[in-house]
Amino acid sequence: MPAVIMHVNFFESGYTLAELFDKARLYGYDGVELRGFRKDTATPDYLAEAQREWTRSGVQHLLMACPCELNNPDAGARAAEVEKCADLLRRGAAIGIRTWNTFSGTLLGEGRSYTEFDQNGSGAATEEQWDWAVEGFRQLGQVAEELGVRMAFETHNCYLHDLAAPTVQFLERIGSPAIGANLDLGNIVINAKGESVSQAVETLGDRIYYLHLKNLYKPSGGGWVVCPLSDGIIDNRLLLRLLQAQGYAGHICLEAPRGGDHDHFARTDLEYIRGVLRDLAWA
Repeated sequence: MPAVIMHVNFFESGYTLAELFDKARLYGYDGVELRGFRKDTATPDYLAEAQREWTRSGVQHLLMACPCELNNPDAGARAAEVEKCADLLRRGAAIGIRTWNTFSGTLLGEGRSYTEFDQNGSGAATEEQWDWAVEGFRQLGQVAEELGVRMAFETHNCYLHDLAAPTVQFLERIGSPAIGANLDLGNIVINAKGESVSQAVETLGDRIYYLHLKNLYKPSGGGWVVCPLSDGIIDNRLLLRLLQAQGYAGHICLEAPRGGDHDHFARTDLEYIRGVLRDLAWA
């Protein structure tokens, strides 16, 4: 059965790393995904704390984000960003982190608000911006290959890798077997150009290295409301069945980007996903 990971956004605001790892162990998660950097904390100190709590808690897996801001027209600034992320990869690999959720930098179209998703990210990128990101991630891909780790672009609005189709194009241009996709349909479905569950899985194929799960309602008046994994407009059972059929071997990360009782969400969302995996006989 795939390992089920708790995203840090279950217990982030107002919680310590120790409390987060304790919650993951309490509810039966197989691991935790953390942010790649923490404000006002040096990377070595942050990783040391993460390693200490990981070891103490006994959960099996630690994953982290690795955001790399490559939309800066200053070549020197982009080079510094690549080196910062390469350093994070090296330090993380040294303590046993093998999977990284990654991003290429927020990109908004001129005069567009953040929530005009189809007009931002890949829908607004210039060829020059594509070139900057490809160049940077070719370098990071080489580092990842040398370390034996994997990076996965989260399909996230307002990034080059917002939808499945542009993510595949991005990956093909980078050309590194160490870099794939983190499929997050909860982001795709709120984009006016977003693909369906089956389209996204078919488009990304074996390039899916990681999976984020969440769900939401889309009220008739517009917008969206995040909800339990078993509810909402995304058929997570269908998604898992399709991934199983194509031989997906990565982890499954549950997210809770919503207000309310996060202890309840942590328990009930995990129960739902474990139940679906049992129904699918995904051993």
